[in-house]
Amino acid sequence: MKKEIITIMSAFICFSSFSCNDKDVSSNKNEIAFAFLGGSCYGNGMIHSSDPVRYIDFNTMESSVLCAKPNCEHKTSECVAKLVGDCPIMYNDYLYYFTSTQGVEETGNGKREYKINSKLCRVSLDSSESEDIAYFTDCKPRDYDGWMIINNTVWFIGDNMNPTPDEYGNIATSNQGGEHYICSIDLESKEYVNYGSVYDGDKEYEEASCTSSAQIRGYYNSKIMIRYEFAKSSETRGQDFRRRFTELMFEFDPQTKELKESDLQMPSYVDEDTYVYTDFDQNKTYVIDNSKTYEVTCDTGLDSFAVNNKLFVSDEDKWYDLTDLSEHSMGEYADYGVVAFYDNSYILSDGNMKFVKLIEEELLALK
Repeated sequence: MKKEIITIMSAFICFSSFSCNDKDVSSNKNEIAFAFLGGSCYGNGMIHSSDPVRYIDFNTMESSVLCAKPNCEHKTSECVAKLVGDCPIMYNDYLYYFTSTQGVEETGNGKREYKINSKLCRVSLDSSESEDIAYFTDCKPRDYDGWMIINNTVWFIGDNMNPTPDEYGNIATSNQGGEHYICSIDLESKEYVNYGSVYDGDKEYEEASCTSSAQIRGYYNSKIMIRYEFAKSSETRGQDFRRRFTELMFEFDPQTKELKESDLQMPSYVDEDTYVYTDFDQNKTYVIDNSKTYEVTCDTGLDSFAVNNKLFVSDEDKWYDLTDLSEHSMGEYADYGVVAFYDNSYILSDGNMKFVKLIEEELLALK
């Protein structure tokens, strides 16, 4: 397998959450890897969450199934690209991924109990051999919403799946409501740690019992940024999510293991040096880039991309030049979003398997 994707590993130095750009490739401040359902970048390319999982090479703009087993038809779980699920992380010559099974077991005397069996696994890029790293039974990883590896430690949110029995003994489950934990696995010692619930202040609201969730949004200012949301009342159903849900941000320090509520609002983009969020009521977006803060009149919603003094807003089909706050069209690529900045080019994706690479002049020429 390594022969087919050797270019991935040789180019991989480090990358930050939701981003793939020149500053990530050229720096090596931390070993940080981040993945979510939309994909993850690695220097000269990205893993795309398709079935089977594919790798897009930014040099050639070609994609290939992330599997090099001879004669593999990529249809069964024996195929590496299907084995690793929707959002694996590539880290130090391995692809890391979670698996989890859940079900109801009879415990005797007419009683039933909901059981979770989860594990972190990895597959070698050299040999395609897979192995189990750690087992845990208290939660199901919420990897599709974001998980990361920082300096040889895996960080993720785990849901207890909110098991709720009815009067007949049936047990309903959901990834909304219940408990949402911040968890880690040390890749050297293989130790699993559950640091407890991200937030319990929503438990007084009945609607929160079926609406709460927590997601890792990225890594900023040496902290893991966690979004926690819940609805207080059923009367808000059908409203814009920012009207319906109470949105809280938390910062978790992976060094001190301290979790605290953040002064920042829910981000639409995060990397190690940049944080973008929108004040919904004011229709103002703030781009914090190192020591500078830019104010743009727009609504980024949940998704934007900030790089090279530019802010790309998918929902508006526009981009903004932060140096003069000028507004520009995405033109014929209105249905695309920018997913990476590589070799002075902007990599665009339609969210499926169409990718385009534009240099600065081509970007500016869009009408």
